[in-house]
Amino acid sequence: MRSLVTGGNGFVGRYVVERLVQAGDEVHATTLDGAAGGRTAEAERPADEPARAALEAATWHRADLLDRDALARASAAARPERVFHLAGFSSGARAGARATEALRVNAQGTLHLLEVLGGTADPGPTIVVAGSADVYEARSDAPLDEDMPLGPRSAYGASKAAQEIVALAVGRSGAMDVRVARLFPLVGPGQADTFVVPSFCDQAARIAAGSAEPVMSVGNLDVERDFTDVRDGAEALVRLAEIDTPRHRTYNVCSGEAVRIGDVLGWILAEAGIDPAVRTDPERLRTGDPPRVVGSPGRLRAETGWRVERDVREAVTDTYRWVASRTGLPAR
Repeated sequence: MRSLVTGGNGFVGRYVVERLVQAGDEVHATTLDGAAGGRTAEAERPADEPARAALEAATWHRADLLDRDALARASAAARPERVFHLAGFSSGARAGARATEALRVNAQGTLHLLEVLGGTADPGPTIVVAGSADVYEARSDAPLDEDMPLGPRSAYGASKAAQEIVALAVGRSGAMDVRVARLFPLVGPGQADTFVVPSFCDQAARIAAGSAEPVMSVGNLDVERDFTDVRDGAEALVRLAEIDTPRHRTYNVCSGEAVRIGDVLGWILAEAGIDPAVRTDPERLRTGDPPRVVGSPGRLRAETGWRVERDVREAVTDTYRWVASRTGLPAR
């Protein structure tokens, strides 16, 4: 099987590339810099040999989503039978600061990719687009399901809603089979510290190492979120490309369980073996943040047989150990 992974050097992309290589796929992947093995300074996978070998086994291409020619070259080289579209803005904080660019990259960039892929073969490849749970309005405590209307409340959510509207519209008008995976928060080793869990881990590791004052800076600890281990998330994306399912569907990728952010912080502090002061930083508070966001994974489970295999606390602990190893602090 020939697979193309856009954004293959990103947090989720690296796990997808590794999973596909180990399954025997011929894997091509894109990055913004085209670095061999998908290496970046921002966030690297743990340096275990299987992961490194899998990443280096892929063929890497330099391609910006706004550069149609670069995308066309990557597509022509890969001749993909399935595509995992993971490139683009994935951080709400970054998208909020660069809203216009986020909309262009996530929506227009996706259109560029699909237009390029639409001319490769008939029938076209199966395409799994990494969407986001931020497309939902999330005004109630009820589990969110795919039949609920879109109602994004942030620049990032709007850019991802536009992305999936574009993807599904183009898919319906051509020969490609497009599936959108609405990713709820994923967590695991390799995630950049612009996200809440690695940010907490980074602070805790520095405190434990004695290189920072014993004070944790936090936002709202009472909100609840539906976290899934990134390795389970990568498995869900691959399974979505494998199933014989009605075309042009959306799927929640989530655990179906909500966890309080304060409890996540407690797990990290316990793993670090520290008891610091905890102070609320106004800059970490998000106005209008829904108190509870939890998804329903029923459609994904019914159509793929996918199940969460790793406990969220295990994912958080693994993340802390990875961050600690980068600070030079021995993991417990």
